Amino acid sequence: MNIRLLAGGVAIAVAGVIGYGIYQMVPMGKPLKRSEVIGELNGPPLALYSRVTLQRYGERQLLIGQRLVSSKDIAELEKAPVLDRQVPVLEERLQKQRSRLAEAGAATALASGNTDLALLMLQDGRSTTDTRNLIYGGQGTGAFDLLGSISGDKGVGLIGTPEGRTLYLVTSTIRSSGDGEQPTAWDTLRSDDLGKTWTYDADVTLGFPQQHTVFLTQDRAIALERHEAGHRLLVSSDGARSWSATLLDDQVWPDAQSYDRAFYEKTAKAGGASGEDQLAYDWSLYPLDEKRAVGWSWRTRISLTASQKNEVLETRRFEVEFQDGASPAFRITPAQPPAPPQSADVQVTRDQPVFETSGSAVYELDKAERTWHRRSDAPAVRGNPSWIGDAWFGRKAWVIKTYADHLLSFNEYTKTYFYTRDQGKTWQPFQIPQDVETGLLGLDQSGDALLSLGERDGKTVIRRYPLD
Repeated sequence: MNIRLLAGGVAIAVAGVIGYGIYQMVPMGKPLKRSEVIGELNGPPLALYSRVTLQRYGERQLLIGQRLVSSKDIAELEKAPVLDRQVPVLEERLQKQRSRLAEAGAATALASGNTDLALLMLQDGRSTTDTRNLIYGGQGTGAFDLLGSISGDKGVGLIGTPEGRTLYLVTSTIRSSGDGEQPTAWDTLRSDDLGKTWTYDADVTLGFPQQHTVFLTQDRAIALERHEAGHRLLVSSDGARSWSATLLDDQVWPDAQSYDRAFYEKTAKAGGASGEDQLAYDWSLYPLDEKRAVGWSWRTRISLTASQKNEVLETRRFEVEFQDGASPAFRITPAQPPAPPQSADVQVTRDQPVFETSGSAVYELDKAERTWHRRSDAPAVRGNPSWIGDAWFGRKAWVIKTYADHLLSFNEYTKTYFYTRDQGKTWQPFQIPQDVETGLLGLDQSGDALLSLGERDGKTVIRRYPLD
């Protein structure tokens, strides 16, 4: 065969592969072009790269984000309550926390021989700048007023009772470390007027490591907790002032001890890669009504080798009914279909529909049947399967952000946004600018447009992008 012909054929094949790889990287869909400013923050701008949350209680909207400030910014912040002053010795504790972290980081840098980095870390630990969490409130008119600010590098959490009758702002500092029965309590502020005013609540016990905390009524709250003894179900009947705990492992997996022992004995005998397998138990928890909740737990074989995938061995459902003056009543159903993992970032309320995603699938919880229904799958991107990274669900539309492999991946993926107005029967791809994605808040209240933070004349504004 002619060498030149062979070389030419190889070149054409390589060019074809590269061309197809580039084609796979080209964004799908048309950009969202139309937008309108529907809100403006009357106060210091937020850092668009920080995690900003928007929560709604009827017409009342609360927007919480962060901003790095220095002493020259304090005058503007003091136009609204500086909530640090309500929390005992908050600044002192935060500074000690920063110093400890800086010293630990500096010690690691010194051990690696990086003296300059160690000095920089120590200087940052004593920095005059401060990460502040800003709380803005709006009444549906477009104007968001600064309601207060508080220090805390790790951010704050907002938990509401039904209809927002009481709101709890959970800070990033610990008030008490708890004991064997009571969970750790974080400094918390309380509002009974939808965030207009806040007062320090020294009695309420909320915060990490509680997971999926939700108020079923004004006084009854539930949560999951990772505890040294295992996962616990926490229940409060006095507005999160005190909690009773039930060890879920004993209720849902009474066979865990014998099963785990047999599993590890078997894998140890097998040796090699199989001997490196581990077992893990994951949990979810969802409110049903004022007295009931449902959750799932799944036992997974975790493979530590690249050649094998993790395997869900069994999924069990647990239903809980709460009774005044008595322990919760459990009903356990083994051998259930696989359940999607629960999102850690979305706060589930009692009366809202529940959606979750797993891999490429969208699931909806049927609260009456206590089952998950697979509603849709993410579409292919340039011929390749995709998986869902983020999702937002509204009354009129759903939006998903997907990722897909391509020929020229090198640990990079094709990112594509899709929306649907028919609950996932058909999906339409679209593009959003980088600055829109950076400040993305999710869907508006109508569920038919995306909201994003932006900047205009030195102020933070909220822009609405219709899905068309």
